[in-house]
Amino acid sequence: MQELLAEVERHHEDLARWLGSEAEPALLEALRQAHRPEFTLIALDGSKLGLPALMEALRGARNAVPRLKIGIDDFEVVARTAEVAVCRFLELHSAGSPRRTTAVLVAEAGARHGVRWLSVQETAVL
Repeated sequence: MQELLAEVERHHEDLARWLGSEAEPALLEALRQAHRPEFTLIALDGSKLGLPALMEALRGARNAVPRLKIGIDDFEVVARTAEVAVCRFLELHSAGSPRRTTAVLVAEAGARHGVRWLSVQETAVL
Protein backbone atom coordinates (compact mmCIF):
# COMPACT_ATOMS: atom_id res chain seq x y z
CA MET A 1 0.00 0.00 0.00
CA GLN A 2 2.84 2.43 0.76
CA GLU A 3 4.14 2.33 -2.82
CA LEU A 4 0.64 3.15 -4.11
CA LEU A 5 0.28 6.13 -1.78
CA ALA A 6 3.80 7.24 -2.72
CA GLU A 7 2.89 7.14 -6.42
CA VAL A 8 -0.37 9.03 -5.91
CA GLU A 9 1.36 11.73 -3.86
CA ARG A 10 4.31 12.06 -6.26
CA HIS A 11 2.05 12.17 -9.31
CA HIS A 12 -0.01 14.99 -7.83
CA GLU A 13 3.13 16.87 -6.75
CA ASP A 14 4.34 16.69 -10.36
CA LEU A 15 0.95 17.73 -11.69
CA ALA A 16 0.80 20.69 -9.28
CA ARG A 17 4.34 21.70 -10.24
CA TRP A 18 3.42 21.61 -13.95
CA LEU A 19 0.18 23.54 -13.49
CA GLY A 20 1.55 25.90 -10.85
CA SER A 21 4.98 26.97 -12.03
CA GLU A 22 7.30 27.45 -14.98
CA ALA A 23 8.30 23.80 -14.60
CA GLU A 24 10.93 22.29 -16.84
CA PRO A 25 9.43 21.01 -20.12
CA ALA A 26 10.74 17.49 -19.39
CA LEU A 27 8.18 17.23 -16.58
CA LEU A 28 5.39 16.95 -19.15
CA GLU A 29 7.08 13.87 -20.62
CA ALA A 30 7.49 12.39 -17.13
CA LEU A 31 3.75 12.90 -16.57
CA ARG A 32 2.99 11.15 -19.86
CA GLN A 33 5.28 8.25 -18.97
CA ALA A 34 3.41 7.72 -15.69
CA HIS A 35 0.30 6.69 -17.68
CA ARG A 36 -0.53 3.62 -19.74
CA PRO A 37 -1.12 4.47 -23.44
CA GLU A 38 -4.80 3.47 -23.07
CA PHE A 39 -5.30 5.78 -20.04
CA THR A 40 -8.67 7.51 -19.64
CA LEU A 41 -9.75 10.35 -17.38
CA ILE A 42 -13.37 11.02 -16.51
CA ALA A 43 -13.15 14.70 -15.59
CA LEU A 44 -15.27 16.71 -13.18
CA ASP A 45 -17.64 17.73 -15.99
CA GLY A 46 -18.16 14.09 -17.01
CA SER A 47 -16.09 14.30 -20.17
CA LYS A 48 -13.84 11.38 -21.09
CA LEU A 49 -10.27 12.15 -22.12
CA GLY A 50 -7.77 9.70 -23.53
CA LEU A 51 -4.07 10.17 -22.95
CA PRO A 52 -3.44 12.19 -26.16
CA ALA A 53 -6.21 14.68 -25.28
CA LEU A 54 -5.05 14.93 -21.67
CA MET A 55 -1.46 15.60 -22.71
CA GLU A 56 -2.58 18.27 -25.19
CA ALA A 57 -4.60 19.98 -22.46
CA LEU A 58 -1.67 19.82 -20.06
CA ARG A 59 0.74 21.13 -22.72
CA GLY A 60 -1.22 24.39 -22.79
CA ALA A 61 -1.73 24.58 -19.02
CA ARG A 62 1.84 25.05 -17.79
CA ASN A 63 1.73 27.60 -14.91
CA ALA A 64 -2.02 28.12 -15.47
CA VAL A 65 -2.63 28.09 -11.68
CA PRO A 66 0.42 29.80 -10.14
CA ARG A 67 1.69 28.25 -6.88
CA LEU A 68 -0.84 25.41 -7.06
CA LYS A 69 -0.54 22.74 -4.38
CA ILE A 70 -2.45 19.44 -4.37
CA GLY A 71 -2.65 17.46 -1.15
CA ILE A 72 -3.84 13.88 -0.81
CA ASP A 73 -6.06 12.77 2.09
CA ASP A 74 -8.32 9.82 2.96
CA PHE A 75 -6.24 7.45 0.83
CA GLU A 76 -7.56 3.89 0.65
CA VAL A 77 -6.95 0.83 -1.46
CA VAL A 78 -10.37 -0.43 -2.57
CA ALA A 79 -9.12 -3.59 -4.31
CA ARG A 80 -5.76 -5.05 -5.21
CA THR A 81 -4.38 -8.00 -7.12
CA ALA A 82 -0.86 -8.65 -8.36
CA GLU A 83 -1.75 -6.82 -11.60
CA VAL A 84 -4.19 -4.06 -10.64
CA ALA A 85 -4.93 -1.71 -7.75
CA VAL A 86 -8.00 0.47 -7.32
CA CYS A 87 -7.42 3.43 -5.01
CA ARG A 88 -9.69 6.17 -3.74
CA PHE A 89 -8.54 9.46 -2.25
CA LEU A 90 -9.42 13.07 -1.66
CA GLU A 91 -7.53 15.70 -3.66
CA LEU A 92 -7.20 18.99 -1.81
CA HIS A 93 -6.35 21.79 -4.26
CA SER A 94 -5.03 25.12 -3.00
CA ALA A 95 -7.09 26.73 -5.77
CA GLY A 96 -10.48 25.27 -6.59
CA SER A 97 -12.68 22.75 -4.90
CA PRO A 98 -11.66 19.37 -3.54
CA ARG A 99 -12.42 16.24 -5.48
CA ARG A 100 -12.90 12.60 -4.60
CA THR A 101 -10.88 10.52 -7.03
CA THR A 102 -10.88 6.84 -7.92
CA ALA A 103 -7.82 5.58 -9.77
CA VAL A 104 -6.89 2.30 -11.39
CA LEU A 105 -3.16 1.61 -11.35
CA VAL A 106 -1.56 -1.35 -13.11
CA ALA A 107 1.64 -3.10 -12.16
CA GLU A 108 4.48 -2.50 -14.56
CA ALA A 109 8.12 -3.39 -14.00
CA GLY A 110 10.36 -0.39 -14.38
CA ALA A 111 7.61 2.17 -13.71
CA ARG A 112 8.02 4.61 -10.85
CA HIS A 113 6.77 2.83 -7.70
CA GLY A 114 6.07 -0.20 -9.93
CA VAL A 115 2.76 1.08 -11.35
CA ARG A 116 1.31 3.17 -14.16
CA TRP A 117 -2.02 5.00 -14.28
CA LEU A 118 -4.76 3.30 -16.32
CA SER A 119 -7.92 5.19 -15.36
CA VAL A 120 -9.05 8.07 -13.17
CA GLN A 121 -12.51 9.33 -12.31
CA GLU A 122 -12.90 12.62 -10.48
CA THR A 123 -15.99 13.69 -8.56
CA ALA A 124 -16.46 17.20 -7.20
CA VAL A 125 -16.92 17.50 -3.44
CA LEU A 126 -19.60 20.10 -2.91
